[in-house]
Amino acid sequence: MNRERIITLIEILRKHSDADHPLNANDLIRLLEEKGVKISNRKTIYEDIRSLSDHGFDVENTNDGYYLSEAPFSLSEIKIISDSLNSLKAADCEFLEKLNSKLYSFISEYEEEDLKKLEYTIRHEKGRFINRLEDTLHALNNDETLIIKRKNKKENEEIAPLFLHRLNDHYYLYYHYQNSDKIYHCRFDNITQIKLTDHKNDIVIPKEEIIRNINESTNAYFSKKAETIRFEIIEDSEEIRSRLQDDFPNIMFTKDGFALKVSVNHVLFSKLVAYGDKIKISDPKTAEEYIAYLKKIITRNSSGNRNKRS
Repeated sequence: MNRERIITLIEILRKHSDADHPLNANDLIRLLEEKGVKISNRKTIYEDIRSLSDHGFDVENTNDGYYLSEAPFSLSEIKIISDSLNSLKAADCEFLEKLNSKLYSFISEYEEEDLKKLEYTIRHEKGRFINRLEDTLHALNNDETLIIKRKNKKENEEIAPLFLHRLNDHYYLYYHYQNSDKIYHCRFDNITQIKLTDHKNDIVIPKEEIIRNINESTNAYFSKKAETIRFEIIEDSEEIRSRLQDDFPNIMFTKDGFALKVSVNHVLFSKLVAYGDKIKISDPKTAEEYIAYLKKIITRNSSGNRNKRS
């Protein structure tokens, strides 16, 4: 038995065959010769296949040819390992490429192609994210508006971007609408499409006001004094959930509602007002504080109206 020929035959069966792509004797002779291994006749192939089976290799024999059914790793295992490697932030691209090549040597070229299609999809999505980011930076630098499309929202929106803030591995876009100077924010990866416009931002918001808004929202959600508050969603919808995700970056949806780890203060309550009776605070103590906050606002507004009349 020729050792070099047998090793090359194993490599060919492992790389170029699977249940959907068996190789017949002619295919094996051709691939062996491409690798510089000469075969005198087809009988040699049959004898080598029989030798492989005798030595414990699981070579399947079908009407269309042979394939090697055993492998050190399954396709799903290769996928998990490959994804784990690609998520290593400290590893350079050349290093990851070499490791992935070694992993792919354990599966057929057809399975490798399927996995690479998935990798392409991931890379392509990262590319789209970068394009959206570049368009946003262009609009920020030129004081122009953007037309955006967000997850779970049917309509496009024209917004004036104010600032991109990075927090806990996510970007948050702070913005306002052209007819209002009220500042909003949303998680940048919730934006699925961005289109540049040549419309100038008509409203100038002082930088100090933008920074104050960012600090308030950050402190409200990620303060050391934060506590977990539970809520019910009375009128559940995709739009409500999308708004909640924008307003509360650390939201945790539950079976009947959601939970927030936040500081219970006027910043939280001012955001809850916009939801009216669509949500309900489950924690009695926080609910009482919220009612007191609403009464204080009503009293202040009533006093202001009386002063205007007098």
